[in-house]
Order: sequence, then structure tokens, then C-alpha cells
Amino acid sequence: MTPKKVYLIFLFLIIIWVSFIFLAPYLAFKGHKYPSDYLYRIFSPLCHQRPERSFFVWGYKLGVCARCAFLYMGVLAGMLLYPIRFGKGISFKVVLIFGTPLILDGVSQLFFRESTNEIRAFTGFLLGIILPFYIMPKFFESLK
Repeated sequence: MTPKKVYLIFLFLIIIWVSFIFLAPYLAFKGHKYPSDYLYRIFSPLCHQRPERSFFVWGYKLGVCARCAFLYMGVLAGMLLYPIRFGKGISFKVVLIFGTPLILDGVSQLFFRESTNEIRAFTGFLLGIILPFYIMPKFFESLK
């Protein structure tokens, strides 16, 4: 399978994944409790889904918390931007730089402060947008 086909498969999968994050509250809003609950359960092993740490749409919380939602949306944005540098990787140091705000926010709220959903969203997006530039070239290399 060519790298471009693999890229398109990953892009399709992340589009579906991000769509499910919004589909869970939409289905709840429309009164479709069973499929909505099913989507929330799919996300539950990956995210705490605490309401106070989540954004709400249509009167219901997203399928995942603010940080996770924007991390996944960041990955989607990164995947959409990835063709600009197709096949050119970045170093893990760059990932650490982009991930440091998320780590500092998460750790600091364990000890002395409470973060906001806006900060959680920003730090999640910041890490998410860079991940495809690190992961995809490594994945393509493993296909050889």
C-alpha cells in the first residue's frame, strides 16, 4: 500500500473519530439515547469525561473532555496540514516542546491550581496538531 493511501485511510479514521465526539451529544439532543450512550461508552476507557472539564453542545457534553476533544481536533488539523511536508518528519524534541504546556497544565492542577477548559483545549490542540508530523513518517518507515 502506498504512503498516500495509508495517509488517506488515517485521515478518514480521524475524521470519523472526531465526528463521533460531536455525534454523541447530538444524538442525545435528538432523543436517541441508546446510540448516544454507546458512543459515550466507546470513549470512556480513553477519557474521564468529567462534565466540569468538558465543553457542551446541544445541551450535552462532548464525547470526551475539553483537552481530549481538542487533542483529537488538533490531530485532525495536523493530518490536513501534513501533505505540506509529506514524508518529512520532525524530531521528538519538537513534540516535547509542543507537549510541554499540556504536561505543565496537567501536573500543576494536581498540586496547586485548577485549570480552565480553554487552557485544556489550547494545550490539547497544541500537542495534537504536531503529532501527525512525528507519527506518520515513523509509520511509513515501518511499512518499508
